[in-house]
Amino acid sequence: MGFEISDRPDATLVRDAMSGQSEAFNVLVRRWERKVYSFLVYLTGRPEDAFDICQEVFLSAFRHLSQLKEPDKFAQWLFRIARNTAHSHSRREREEETSLGDHDAAEDSSRVRVGEAGQWARGELKILVEKALARLPYEQREAIVLKFYQGFKLEEIAEIQGCPVGTAKTRVYSGFEQLRKFIES
Repeated sequence: MGFEISDRPDATLVRDAMSGQSEAFNVLVRRWERKVYSFLVYLTGRPEDAFDICQEVFLSAFRHLSQLKEPDKFAQWLFRIARNTAHSHSRREREEETSLGDHDAAEDSSRVRVGEAGQWARGELKILVEKALARLPYEQREAIVLKFYQGFKLEEIAEIQGCPVGTAKTRVYSGFEQLRKFIES
């Protein structure tokens, strides 16, 4: 007998979803929603925004699934959608706040707010790491979250961030080095 639908690899589920099997896409959503949400929390710093953006990400993925040329790279494609959606959300938010003349709020919205995440911290080190992450430049923070929290390889990070592998490697390792310095000081 065959595998349960939930046991199938992502690429098989993508192909099934492309052929009209909606349950296959539902399995992909259930499989990836927590990781995408977690990634978005780190990018936005606000769980409520991350939840809304996460819904947008999966809706966009569903609408554009036929554009995915390599089903084996579903995860990278999905995280690239998440990244772009978060960037668009942040840009819209800054534009709205700037149009209201609230420059301080716009600046604050681009930083990770660690207070909410700190409530769930298991100890001082986690809080320290989150504060240090918030101080990193956006691309470095994003690369570190993709590498150490989401488990992507450097080649996959480069694909998600739309940059050469060398740039992704530099972002991860120089960001990690900055984290170490922030934590030590």
